[in-house]
Amino acid sequence: MKKWLFALIAIGGFALIVVNTDRGERAPLNPPLPDSPNFVASTTFDGEWKGARKDTSGDSICLKTDILGSVIEGKVKIRLTYNNTILEGWISEQGDLQLYANSQRWGYRFAGTAQGDRIEGEWSVTNAPCKGTWYIDKLPSEA
Repeated sequence: MKKWLFALIAIGGFALIVVNTDRGERAPLNPPLPDSPNFVASTTFDGEWKGARKDTSGDSICLKTDILGSVIEGKVKIRLTYNNTILEGWISEQGDLQLYANSQRWGYRFAGTAQGDRIEGEWSVTNAPCKGTWYIDKLPSEA
């Protein structure tokens, strides 16, 4: 009887170890913001910016939202106002953006190019049908 009880405890312990070590850890939805860009960041586009994101998918979960942000020493930080998602990254001397989202829920992908006082591009979500266009315009400086 004791051998049977010992075997049952051993099997139960092994099962707990297997369950606890396989928690189904998922890869993050958004890649982390690196310490620095893989290009020289440009200060040409420094300033405060404001615009909007439009959905072209037609899905009701994909809401239009305002975008507010700034570029300081080539570092971009913009915020989607409806859910406070932050997109951070850099802008190159050619005006190309490299952006990373902080959302734990949505796999945002924003691409864009700056030219003059406008940054515009396309966006999508990896785990929803949402996609569309976005833009931000440079606000006049308070000089």
